[in-house]
Amino acid sequence: MATEFALSVVAPDREVVSTTSISLIAPGVDGYFGVMAGHVPVVSALRPGILEYLDPSNNRHHVYIGGGFVQVDGSSVTVLADEARYASDLDIAEEERRLAQAKMELNGDQESSMTQTEAVLEIERATARLKAAKNAK
Repeated sequence: MATEFALSVVAPDREVVSTTSISLIAPGVDGYFGVMAGHVPVVSALRPGILEYLDPSNNRHHVYIGGGFVQVDGSSVTVLADEARYASDLDIAEEERRLAQAKMELNGDQESSMTQTEAVLEIERATARLKAAKNAK
């Protein structure tokens, strides 16, 4: 039985990850779930969070995703993300600023064109980006 699978993480503007992996942990809408080679086929919605994968050399990698979908079959995993960035590319100070801004918009502390639902989603994404940035340091 194969122990590796092809992993692709694609954002609207670019392919973020194209590699071989031995395991993956993804932020599903019902909670985090794991994938290994030979996994049964599945398509699932993803929420904002940290996608973690292990390469064949047992190096752990973290990628922030802003939600999207994942398609799994026995030999490959494809993530179609709303947004995606390696955690190491995120700046902690910038993500703290973005989180504070989203909270102000939700609280109505300033004029905003965001709806309450959009503000809640932005808080969730900003929190996930900040957590990813802190994990990478």
